[in-house]
Amino acid sequence: MEAFPAVQASTLADPSDIATAIDFVNRVNWLFETWDVEKMIDAFVPEAVAYHFHGTIRGHDEIRHFFEVDYPYLIPGVGRHATNHIVDKDGDGVVVRYHNLLVRHANVEDSRLVGSGEMMESGDDLPGIWLYSPMRDRLRRTKTGWKIFERYIGGTTTNKRLSPATTAAGAFADYMPPTKAA
Repeated sequence: MEAFPAVQASTLADPSDIATAIDFVNRVNWLFETWDVEKMIDAFVPEAVAYHFHGTIRGHDEIRHFFEVDYPYLIPGVGRHATNHIVDKDGDGVVVRYHNLLVRHANVEDSRLVGSGEMMESGDDLPGIWLYSPMRDRLRRTKTGWKIFERYIGGTTTNKRLSPATTAAGAFADYMPPTKAA
C-alpha cells in the first residue's frame, strides 16, 4: 500500500471546513454502526474510489456490493472511533487524516444483547481494540454537503483473537443492526 503523504502545516483549511469535515467523518462512522447502507453509499460521490484491505472499490455499484458482501463481518458487536483528525485543504475540498479504531464490544452472538442494554459485562476481555487503520478521506462539497470522493485505508492491524471464525456475509444476518424496514 502507498504511504500517506506528509501533513503540510501550510495547507490548513478554513475553521468551518475543519469542523464540518470532522463531523461528517464521525457521522459516516455512525452510519456503519447503525448499518444504514443507503446513507453509507450516499456519503460517497457516484464516481468515488476506496482503497481497502479487501481491494479497490469504484463507484456506487461496487460500494454497495462491498458493503453487502464483504463488509458485514465488521459490523455486529463493533463500534467505530475516529481519532486525531487532521484537516487540510485539498484542491476544491479537504483531506481528513485520522485513526479509525474498531472496538469489539461484544462477540457477534452477543451483539444484540449489548445493543439493547441486556448485557453489561463481558467474560471475554471485551471491549477491546480489534482493528486499527490510519485513514485518509478526500472530501468534496456538494449541494447536500461533504461527500467522499476518495477513501484510503492505510496499513491495518488486526487483533485476530477478536476476529469472528468466518467472514461470510450470511453468517451475520441474524446479528446485524435492525434496518429501517425492520
